[in-house]
Order: sequence, then structure tokens, then C-alpha cells
Amino acid sequence: MLSNLVVTKQKVVLIIDELNRERIAPKFIGSLLHEQGQGADTIKALPTGVSLKHVATFEALIDKYANNNTGSTTDPNFTGFNVILPTLADLLCYQTPAFIFGFLNRLRRSENVRRVFLWASPQHLQDPHADYILAGCEYLAELVLRLESDKLLSLISRKPGGGVSNRRYSCEVSKTQFKVTPLDGGLPAGASPKQPSPEAEQTPEPASSTFKIELDEDEVLARNALTLPYERTSEPPEGNIIYTPDADDDFDEEDPDEDLCI
Repeated sequence: MLSNLVVTKQKVVLIIDELNRERIAPKFIGSLLHEQGQGADTIKALPTGVSLKHVATFEALIDKYANNNTGSTTDPNFTGFNVILPTLADLLCYQTPAFIFGFLNRLRRSENVRRVFLWASPQHLQDPHADYILAGCEYLAELVLRLESDKLLSLISRKPGGGVSNRRYSCEVSKTQFKVTPLDGGLPAGASPKQPSPEAEQTPEPASSTFKIELDEDEVLARNALTLPYERTSEPPEGNIIYTPDADDDFDEEDPDEDLCI
């Protein structure tokens, strides 16, 4: 299911909609959260419409949920709120890009916010700098889902350790689920890999090249009998210093320190 790929540990989720389906955005995101067991009281949405022109609308959400100034949720597995923002086109109608980026960053840094979802349809963005604004949102997002067509989507995921994965999937929509399958031949999302049978594990596969890794019995004996140059074949003798004077050495048999009281 698609929810297995989108509802993960990544905190800021950006959905780029090339199909112009902004009207289904809240319902679509809500269904993904419900499939992963997120309770209704953990899903919070920012009001839409004219109220977005008031900064107090944004501050109220920050104060109530990001700062946890609200009653405790009834969900025993509560780990944070899932905040669904209005579409990027709606936000740009009332607020500047700088304000939107700052608001996203405040939600991202809050310990009480588990995930933030932002929906963007490039064709609905009327700002002259729409491409740069969308790129800024992608920079802040830890997971970017791009709905390319009815049967194709791509997913970019940034891991906490700095790793990035970029994969494409074919999708199939039914009445009960949104099934996705990797285009590289992997397993469908949510499917568990098939465990090999014990017989298959014990039977080695035929070699597909002339390079051989395993050794037979004779080769093992020959390897063990081989003595490498750097290996010592006997115990070293006790360390003794042997000095042989040269003919030109001025060797004095008397002890030069015999007058010292040592």
C-alpha cells in the first residue's frame, strides 16, 4: 500500500501533484494516516480560506499542538500530531514564501509534531517565482511524493543519516487500497520477502562465471602447507649483541670510568 511508503519516520512530507487533484488532498492524506493506525484525534488540519491571511491562525496551531498546550489525546500509542496544511497554492494567496518556510521549519522542530503534510500542484501556483518556492519546499521536506500520472509515481526519501533514496513505482487504484509496485522489479510495498527453503539454502547455485571462490580439499591442504616469506619458521634466538672490532679501531682495554665511584 502507498501508506507504507508515505507514513514513515520522515517528518515533513511534500506531495507534488502533477494531476491537479488538490480537492482530494485532505481526504487522500487522511486515508493514508488511517491505514497506518493514526487516530482521528492525532490528525490536525490548519483552517483554510480567508483566515490564512491572519498570522494568528498559524500561531494558534503552533501554540495548541506544536507547544502541546492542549488536552491529552485518547490514543494510547500517541507519539505526536499529524498536521495537514492547506495546499501550497492557498498558502501563497495570503502569505509570503518566507513566512511559509519559517512556519514549516517551526513545525519540523517541534517534538510534539510527528508529521507535516503539504500538497502542491505546480500548475496552480500563480507566484512568478513558483519554481523556486517549490524547490524550497522540496529542500525542507524529508519525503517527496510526486504523482506523475494515474499509473506512475516517484518517491524521494531522505534518511536521518544523510542517505537519499529515489525510486519510481507503478500504481493501481482499487476501491479498497492504493497498491504500488517498484518499477525495478522489487516487491510491492508492504509485501514480505519470500523465505527460501532449507533445501534451497543447502544446494549451491551453479557458477555463472569462471571465477571460483570455494576451495576443494586438496587446495585447502596446499594453502595450509604454504609458508609465506614474512612468516617465521623457527623461534628467534635470545638477543645477544656481538661486536667485532675493526683493524683501525683504537680499542682501549682499560676502563675509562674506573676512577668513578659507581
